[in-house]
Amino acid sequence: MKLRTRVLLGFTMIFVVVIAAGVFTVNAQRNQLYDQIDDRLLSTPLPPEIRARPLGTPRADGAAPADGAPSRAAPQAVDDGSISDLYVAVLAPDDSVRPVIEGQLLVDRPDIESLVDERPTSETTFTTDGADGSSTFRVLFLPGTEASLDAVVAVPVDDVEDTIRQLTYTFVGVAGLILLALIVIASWLNRFGLRPISAMTDVAEAISAGERDRRADVKQNDATEASRLGHAFNVMLDERDAGEERLRQFVSNASHELRTPLTSIRGYLDLYAAGGFRQPGELDDAVRRLQVEAERMNLLVDDLLVLAKFDEEQPLDISTVRVDEMVRDVAALALAGHPDRHIDVDAAEEISVDADRLRLHQVLVALVDNAIRHTPDDTAIRVAAAITTDGVELSVTDAGPGLTADEAAAVFDRFSRGDRSRARRTGGSGLGLSIAQAIVQAHGGEISVTATPGDGATFTIALPAEPRR
Repeated sequence: MKLRTRVLLGFTMIFVVVIAAGVFTVNAQRNQLYDQIDDRLLSTPLPPEIRARPLGTPRADGAAPADGAPSRAAPQAVDDGSISDLYVAVLAPDDSVRPVIEGQLLVDRPDIESLVDERPTSETTFTTDGADGSSTFRVLFLPGTEASLDAVVAVPVDDVEDTIRQLTYTFVGVAGLILLALIVIASWLNRFGLRPISAMTDVAEAISAGERDRRADVKQNDATEASRLGHAFNVMLDERDAGEERLRQFVSNASHELRTPLTSIRGYLDLYAAGGFRQPGELDDAVRRLQVEAERMNLLVDDLLVLAKFDEEQPLDISTVRVDEMVRDVAALALAGHPDRHIDVDAAEEISVDADRLRLHQVLVALVDNAIRHTPDDTAIRVAAAITTDGVELSVTDAGPGLTADEAAAVFDRFSRGDRSRARRTGGSGLGLSIAQAIVQAHGGEISVTATPGDGATFTIALPAEPRR
């Protein structure tokens, strides 16, 4: 069952419950008011002479009065001086109706002709119209005895009927307002909730059918849940497409990086098979070049395996690390390989942090090596460590040519190189900074770059006091 159908069914059930509650309330109020009137009729005091039967008068069922039965006086004249709405009458043996009491407030009298043809055998209350049709009466029938005549006691119930009618009208009005409110709410839910969800469902089905460029139609500055869901849905699709594009680019770059050394190795082998490298020393030189290409390929594979491990969130070997000593060790290692470079160290105080020693050392080596490779030989490099309120901050700063905004945005992408021609003048696989970012994020930290073209670059590592375990 569709969500829209379930919502409409729920609203219909609510309205049915409201109608049922209203009908129950009206009937309960009617019964209560009529019970009060019946109690009034039953408790109405009637003088003995009202129900007296003249001596020798047969009963309504034709039976003669028992011998020795006491004689009662005949009904008196009609009492119309009572300021009330009470009506009392007796049913004579000749089937005539003889009023005894008619209150001054009466505007009509009950139509009780039906009692003449078929009289009940016990006390009975019922409702009947007036003789003129202008009123409605509640009637109590009192069957006669050996010494009395059948009698009726009635009062008009116009006020009760008016009250019930007014209550019914009020309920109908309230039910109409509730129905209108339900219609408005249902329309609002359909417009701002169900319809956008249905549209997103159509988009999802279209995407699954191959229309991968379809997106949910989301209005700007719309804070409804459906709009937020649509926005998140579009962001998810965009991130999926971007991830797939990065994966395709990664596979393409990895293939390119692997193809280059493989092509060189195959070229040398084909050349040797064709009779080359027969002169003294040529074969040794070819083997040396084959080793270089094999090392490049091995380095690339190792870097890819490192990234794969961090993608799987493998645990780190956490211990307390003196980062001030590590900074000095990394600077010394870089100077040993490049004695002509100028590298400063700014880590005067003792600084410790919980981290994976080998991986953090790998990150610092990658950043310093990146600065050495991409700056002129006379460019100064500074490696610093400091304590912050949230943990420890490490930085590598150079005064080289810097990065453009586009280069800075993609500097941590896999196989990213500053030179778009992908020339290997500076060496490396293009994965060093990607690996550095993966290691820092595995520690729960962040790595960022601040660079301006012609004004150098600063890579900053922020490590928390409590790393991920």
